Amino acid sequence: MTRRAIAKAACTAVAGVLLAGGVTVAVPGTALAARSDCERGVNGFRDISDSLVGVPAGPDDKVLHPSDPQGLVGRISLRAARIDGQVHGFAALAVPRAGDEVWMDWTLNGRDVHVQCGPFKASRDGNPLTSAAKVTDNSPNYRFRACGGGGGQPVQCTDWW
Repeated sequence: MTRRAIAKAACTAVAGVLLAGGVTVAVPGTALAARSDCERGVNGFRDISDSLVGVPAGPDDKVLHPSDPQGLVGRISLRAARIDGQVHGFAALAVPRAGDEVWMDWTLNGRDVHVQCGPFKASRDGNPLTSAAKVTDNSPNYRFRACGGGGGQPVQCTDWW
């Protein structure tokens, strides 16, 4: 075997061991999905109630279940609300189906996901679902987007705001 073939086989074996052990390796510029990256004040996020409505923030909503004729089931939106005198952004999923997920991506440089806050998973049909919230900033590089998926649906994300 050549050195290249041995190196390729070794990399494949290591990747298999890592995946079998439940370890995920991220590609540079991506974030691993973890609720722990934004719950209980981690990374400056704030836990909020799923019933917090707020106001629409920036980009158009995305519909997770396009088969819904009114476009209400699984509507993913980026929202904003004033909490303790500061504006916070968060992702919301209106009228989810059990198994649907919502999360919020946050970037500090305007393009690469810095933290993926979530996913947060709907345990039953109909109850609204939110991600944790993060204080907003006027910097053009400090941006958010709302995403959703799960329940057999493809991932949908709003534009960055």
